[in-house]
Amino acid sequence: MLYPNRIQAALLFDRPVRDLEAIMRQFMRIEGMRSGAEFNIPEANPGYFYRLFSGDEELMVTFEYLDKPCNAQVFAPALSSPFTRLATPDIRERINRTYSHILIEVSHGVMGGVEENPEIAAFLSQIGRGPSGATQAQFERRLAVLALMGRITCEHAMPIAVHWTQSDLLTSGEMFDTFAAIESLPGPLHIHPYLFGPRPAPGEEPLVGIRTFGARHWLGRELIVQPHVLPWGANFETLFAFMRVATMPNGYVIPDGDTFGPEDRSLSYRVLHHDQGANVGYAEPEPADVPFYELIPLKHVEHGYLAPEHVPDERVIDDRAFPLDIMPAGQDEKMALANEWFQKRKLAEGIGGRFEVRHPEAPPAPPRPPAPDVPSLAGVSGRGLRGRVFGRKGA
Repeated sequence: MLYPNRIQAALLFDRPVRDLEAIMRQFMRIEGMRSGAEFNIPEANPGYFYRLFSGDEELMVTFEYLDKPCNAQVFAPALSSPFTRLATPDIRERINRTYSHILIEVSHGVMGGVEENPEIAAFLSQIGRGPSGATQAQFERRLAVLALMGRITCEHAMPIAVHWTQSDLLTSGEMFDTFAAIESLPGPLHIHPYLFGPRPAPGEEPLVGIRTFGARHWLGRELIVQPHVLPWGANFETLFAFMRVATMPNGYVIPDGDTFGPEDRSLSYRVLHHDQGANVGYAEPEPADVPFYELIPLKHVEHGYLAPEHVPDERVIDDRAFPLDIMPAGQDEKMALANEWFQKRKLAEGIGGRFEVRHPEAPPAPPRPPAPDVPSLAGVSGRGLRGRVFGRKGA
């Protein structure tokens, strides 16, 4: 689901917390200074519940204190994630110690997120009213506000655990506070890496893959890297690079079969698109429950990895001169390939990047001029005839 409207977090404590009003007042003050937002309080149960509303952007915020533990069953999916146990090894013991919890929530619209109910959504659609908060900017605004609410709560009373429901991330309060301080979106708070892989034989290095939860809220798909010899953290960083290319201004999703990597050519990954129901290999023989973008490592200089199918960096051809020795025989096919390269060049240049095409039999190209001193990402290649051609773009 793209840009979910109603997002929540639960902060768990091993003691009573009696300063919910102070937390709420501190949020109003800091958010007002940060964004100029002005909130009124249409509903309150002092010490236990506060609903805030900013009419200028129809932003609804709630703080709720419950003097009892959470229902631990809601944590079952998060507890099944190896990342949860890796990040907070004693997470089950923390949950068992829970005495009270605070729920925080943010949504857009005067209906407070209830329009996510299918019946209400269908009714609103019939009367021609679209969903509230249905843009990337509004979604990221909600995430930023919820993170601030959580961090202010942590300042008043550090929780023993936090459940961030958007990505089903369950971690210690200290780790949540660290993640929430990262302003770039999406960040590690928003993309949950479910780690998986075969059990290694004695003496073998484990192969670890990543299946995300949370990328769908920006891309409409999740991301996957199959179990690999590269450290999973290196692949996880590349997943974020892929998402930055897709979500930045004028950004776009790397096309099916194409590759991308940074301007310094230290990385190269191929991207495959899998529809819902496809067999992507992470849960044989079950089909994928959601569509995926799969990233396949081809090159990682830092870790000394180079796949056999990687086309050497120096085998660059002039994609605007339409070299006849690699072009299709038919005129229509030639025009289709030339147009594809043209369109991909436009996409790359639209994010301030560079596009180039490589072919394994092309003569080595002269050295390129030094890359500009700016962050850079991306690349392209393809299938069929285009499967023998490698191109790249930098952002």
